Amino acid sequence: MELELRLILLFGAVLTMAYFIRQIQKKRMQIDYAIYWALFSGALVVLAAFPGIVTFGARLLHIQSPANLIYLCLIFALIIKLFTTTVKVSKLNQQVTELTQHIALYEREQKEAQE
Repeated sequence: MELELRLILLFGAVLTMAYFIRQIQKKRMQIDYAIYWALFSGALVVLAAFPGIVTFGARLLHIQSPANLIYLCLIFALIIKLFTTTVKVSKLNQQVTELTQHIALYEREQKEAQE
C-alpha cells in the first residue's frame, strides 16, 4: 500500500476520532453511537499501521489493488451503518405515530369529559 494512502487513512482516522470525541463532549452524540465510529477509526488506524493486512486480504479475495479493498470495506461499513440507522429511524417514526395517536385520544377524552 502506498505511503500516501496510509497517511490519508491515518489522518482521516485521527480527524474522525477527534470529531466524535468533540461531539460527545458537547453532548451532541451519545456514547453508544460513538462506539461505531470509534471502531471505524480504529480499523483505519490498524490498516494504515499494518499495510500487510490489506495486501494479504486483497490477494486472498483476488482484488487487484489493496486500495480497492479499502474502498470496498469502507463502502460496506457505511452501508451497514446506513441500514442500522434506517431501522432506528423507522422505529422512531412508528413510536411518534403511536404517541400522536395516544395524545389525540387523550385530548378527545378530556374534551368529552369537560362537556
